[in-house]
Amino acid sequence: MMKHLSDGTNIFLSGFMGTGKSTIGRLLADKLECSFMDLDDYVEKKEGKSIPDIFEESGEKGFRDLEKQVLLEVCKEFEGVVALGGGSLQNQHLVDHLKLNGILVFLKTPFPIILDRICKDVNRPLLLDEEGNPKDREKLRRELKLLYEKRLPLYEQAPIILKTGGDKTPEEEVEILINKIRNHVA
Repeated sequence: MMKHLSDGTNIFLSGFMGTGKSTIGRLLADKLECSFMDLDDYVEKKEGKSIPDIFEESGEKGFRDLEKQVLLEVCKEFEGVVALGGGSLQNQHLVDHLKLNGILVFLKTPFPIILDRICKDVNRPLLLDEEGNPKDREKLRRELKLLYEKRLPLYEQAPIILKTGGDKTPEEEVEILINKIRNHVA
């Protein structure tokens, strides 16, 4: 059984918001007996502000610039499992950098399941309109589908893809992921 990561290799969990990166990441790190980091939580702690507050003050571009800077630091200074933000894979350079500095995993969840999950979370800045009110479900579905399709080519470059949101529990999904990682590094 693979108990820990060898030679400081990080595992980066990517995927759209609502795919279970934090849930799977915590369980995976526990199974591998290594550290876990949720990149969004780390950004909030480092900045002393919530993600919605950073979005409001700096806009999405300001947040993405900060997220990229923090992610590059994490690659150098952290060892373990990292749950990336849904938009962390901003460009080809970042995808390549993560693949060189660890194992990139894409948590692939059917879009209707993603939509159902994120509609329940009012703390996601992209779910609100300019006045801070929740967008209606159909408008949100259209906007998120476009965003998902824009990000998908970056997510799909991960050498390991784990299908989530089906009939398996997160614990069962982690067992499948551990086997995929073991086969990838063998």
